Amino acid sequence: NEIKQNNNHLEEVELAKKLDAIKEYSVDRFEGEYAILEDRKTKEMKQVRRDMLPENIKEGSILQCVNDKYINNEELTNQERERIKDKMNKLWN
Repeated sequence: NEIKQNNNHLEEVELAKKLDAIKEYSVDRFEGEYAILEDRKTKEMKQVRRDMLPENIKEGSILQCVNDKYINNEELTNQERERIKDKMNKLWN
């Protein structure tokens, strides 16, 4: 049953990508029971209850939102961290 749910979720994400219906957010910070998210495209800030988000997210995590479901995208998060790390290294060298 869990495999079926994962497959449905993946199909939903793929369809949303085709329709350009995925929003991407960075976790800016946490304030009590809320996470403050920044829309990566528009830079607008939004607050979302932490219990609506995946567990184990941190400041800087990249989330994708499809149909009001938030997905932690670890690959994008790691790419962004590496990009920032490279930028900082270039500044100091």
